[in-house]
Amino acid sequence: MSRRTGSAVLLFVGLCAAGARAADDVQIHASTDADEVAVDGTLNLQVLVTVPSASQGADVQLPDFKDFDLVGRSQSEQTTIEFSNGAQNIYRRIVTNVALTPRHEGSATIEPVRVSYRGRSYQTQPINVRVLGAAQAQRRRGATPPSPRESEDDPFQGMATQIGARDLMLRATVDNKVPYVGEQATYSLYLLARGGVSGIDKLQVPKFDGFWSEALEEPQQLVNEPRIIDGIPYSSFLLRKRALFPLRPGKVEIEPAEVDVLSGFGMLFSRSSAHRASQPIIIDVQPLPVATRPPAFDLGNVGSWTLSTSVEPLTVSVGQPVTFKLVAQGRGNVRDLRLPRLGQVPGLRAYDATTTDKKSVEKGQLVGTRTIEQLLVPERTGDLEIPSLSMDIFDPAQRAYRTIRTEPVRLLVHAAEPGTAATVALPAQNLLAAGGLRPIRLRLRETATSAPPWTEAWFWPALAAGPFAVAILIASGRARRLFWKDPRELRMRRARTAAQARLRGAEAMLADRRSGAEFYAEVARGLTGYLADKQGIVAAGLTREELSSALLARGHANATVRSLVGILDQCDERRFAPGAADERAQRSLLADGERILAELDRPGKDAA
Repeated sequence: MSRRTGSAVLLFVGLCAAGARAADDVQIHASTDADEVAVDGTLNLQVLVTVPSASQGADVQLPDFKDFDLVGRSQSEQTTIEFSNGAQNIYRRIVTNVALTPRHEGSATIEPVRVSYRGRSYQTQPINVRVLGAAQAQRRRGATPPSPRESEDDPFQGMATQIGARDLMLRATVDNKVPYVGEQATYSLYLLARGGVSGIDKLQVPKFDGFWSEALEEPQQLVNEPRIIDGIPYSSFLLRKRALFPLRPGKVEIEPAEVDVLSGFGMLFSRSSAHRASQPIIIDVQPLPVATRPPAFDLGNVGSWTLSTSVEPLTVSVGQPVTFKLVAQGRGNVRDLRLPRLGQVPGLRAYDATTTDKKSVEKGQLVGTRTIEQLLVPERTGDLEIPSLSMDIFDPAQRAYRTIRTEPVRLLVHAAEPGTAATVALPAQNLLAAGGLRPIRLRLRETATSAPPWTEAWFWPALAAGPFAVAILIASGRARRLFWKDPRELRMRRARTAAQARLRGAEAMLADRRSGAEFYAEVARGLTGYLADKQGIVAAGLTREELSSALLARGHANATVRSLVGILDQCDERRFAPGAADERAQRSLLADGERILAELDRPGKDAA
C-alpha cells in the first residue's frame, strides 16, 4: 500500500454488502483496502458481482462519491466452474476496481453501489472511512510498526529497496505461513511492473506438493491495480490465487512460479518478452494437538463449521416417505469433510443417502456447504424421534477442538386413511382370507394302466444317451480349460500397459500441438481405464469421495489417492474450461500419472 494512505498494511475490511444470495444466485460484495486513509492518499474500492454465466450481465452503477474524488476505474469479468456431485455450475464474476481520493479530513462515507440484474435492483451497504490529516498520518507511520501477520497481507511489503533495480517483478505471497494441518493458507501470485505489459505467456505455477489446492481466482485478463511504493507508481496484476490446505505437518517449500511477460503491441510497436521467476516460500505446517484430540476425530474436519438437520414433513402417515437433511456449513475444505451418519432409527426404514457439495469464496476464504439427503419411511404410528448427531472438529481460529451437535427431531406418524396407497412399497405380508382356513378337497377318478417303459424299444438307447453326453462334455471341458484364459485376468495383466499406451498417446498429442481438451481427456481415460481393468472400480459412476473410499479400502496410500483424485479433477477442469495451453504443466501431469500408476501397482508397499 502507498505510504500516502497512512499505512503500509493491506487490510481487507469486509464491510459486507448485500449479502445473501437471491433466488437467481446473485451475490454482491463491496470492500476497501483500508479503513483509514490520509487526506492526500488513495483508497481502493472493490465491488464483486457474481451471476449465473448463462444469464445476461449485470449493470454496476457507482454512487456520486460526495466525500471522494474518483481518480481511476477498471472492470474485468471471469468465469468460474464448480463441480458438485457430478453436476456442473458456471458463474460469471464481474470485478470493478475504483481508486478514490478523499476531499476532506474526518469521517467519510462511500455510498451504496447499485446493481441492476433482470429487472431487479440490489445494493451494498455504505462503508465508513476515517480520513487522517497529513500530520496525523505522519505520526501513525512512525508510531505503530506492522505485525508479522499483517505484513503478509501486503504482497509488496518491504520491496522498496528491490524495485529500484528492477522494473518488472513476479511476487508470490502466502497470508498464513504457520497454518495447522487442514487450515487454509491463501497463495497469491502478483506481477509488478513500471512499464507497459500487453500480456503473459507460459505461466508455470508450482505443483503445491503436500497441499490440497483449490482455485480462488484465475483471471483470464490482466487487471491493473495501481500501487505506489516509496512514492513511485506501479501497476500490479493478480495472476493466480489459490487456497492451500496442508496435508501433513512440517516445513514445506512452495517452488517458485515462472512467467514470460510480453510488452509492446504487435505490428505498430516492437513486441518483446521477459522471463521472470518468483521467490520460493517456506511454510511451517503445525500438527494438530494430540493431547486433547477426541477419539473419533477425523483429520479432514478442520475449519469453522456448523451442523443442522431438518425433516420434511414433520407429520406423516404410515408408509409415506419423509426427507431427512443433514447440512454442514462453514469455512474450510468441504471436499475433505466427513459427516456423521444416521444409524438405524426404530420405526423408520432408511434408504441410501445422496451427498451434494457447494463451495464459494468469501473475503478470500473458501466456504462451502455439504448436504446429505436421505429418504425415511415410517413403519409404525406414534411419536418417532430422530436422534441428535454430533461431529468433532478442530477450529483453527480458536486453536481448539469443538464438538458440534444437532437437535433431535420429533416425527408424528398417524395411521393411513382407508384407501390410501403407500408411496413406497412395503414388504409382502401373509394375510388370512376372510372366513378362516379352508379344507383341502380331493377329486378321485379312474385311470388305465399301460406297459412299463423299459419294455419299449426306445428306452435303453435313451437311457444311455445321458452318460454318453456327460462324457463328451467332460472331454470337451478339459480341452477348453487347456486353451482358455480368463478375460478378466488378461485385462488385469494388461491394465498398466494399456494405461501407459494412452499416456504415450497424450504425449504424442503434445508433439503434434494438439494439447487442448483432447489431451486431458486421454490422460483421464488412461487412469480411469486402469482403475476399471486392474482395480475393478468404475470411476465414471462414483463421486470423488466414493472413489477415494474404494481405493483406500484396497490398501492404497492416502497420498496416492489424493494425487489421483487431484489429477482427475484437473483434467475435468481443463476439458470444460480450456485456457492457454501450458506444455510444461502438461508434461508434469503426464509424469504424475506415470508415478501414480506405479504406486497403484504396489498398494501394500505404499500403504505401509
